[in-house]
Amino acid sequence: MTKTKSPVPAPVKYAGYLAMIQSLVGLGFAAVLIYREIVGERDASIVTDTDARAGLIGYGTAIYFIIIFGAVLAGALSMNAGRRWGRGPVAMLEMFLLVVAYYMWSAGQPVWAGITAVSAVLGLGLLFNSKSLAWATANHR
Repeated sequence: MTKTKSPVPAPVKYAGYLAMIQSLVGLGFAAVLIYREIVGERDASIVTDTDARAGLIGYGTAIYFIIIFGAVLAGALSMNAGRRWGRGPVAMLEMFLLVVAYYMWSAGQPVWAGITAVSAVLGLGLLFNSKSLAWATANHR
């Protein structure tokens, strides 16, 4: 017995597009970190036991960003294609971005904090509205 998939509702697609944009920003930041390491730029606020480890911090952070935002990008593409996998990673990213926005605010960056928080709340609202939940329930039982 084959299951007929219902079309992906607009709120789910918009949440996917938003997550794609957020993921591309995260991957872009990873590229900046890699570039900074290649040209030898160091952040004076990073303190390590040895200078040898300082060079690994940028690469390590970039790898972390590539893994996380790459997975979310794959999830958003999957979700927009109507497949089951994708909502979880996208929802987790949106919740994580709320925490990031709080830390941006605490660091004296209210504009970036506001942009990040608004995008995260918008993403969560799109993922958890009634049309999105009805679609998820109908397609994944």
